[in-house]
Amino acid sequence: MSQQYPQYEKFDKGKKLTLYERIMLFFQNSKRIIKIANKPTRKDYFLVFKICAIGLVILGVLSYVIQLILSIVNNLLQIG
Repeated sequence: MSQQYPQYEKFDKGKKLTLYERIMLFFQNSKRIIKIANKPTRKDYFLVFKICAIGLVILGVLSYVIQLILSIVNNLLQIG
């Protein structure tokens, strides 16, 4: 097994961890994630923006179509 990755034998699933051990494990994992994380590039931000914009447009069109259908049905029920 590579030395780069943590030894998974130390993570025994059968052992119950105390509250202190769970908190310390959480902070160790958080520290490791922050250490390996990097700042997103401009391209990444633009990709997230495009995905959000497409989602907003799809939701807007969907809600408009539903509102249109309901208003047509409501008008037909009032006439009849």
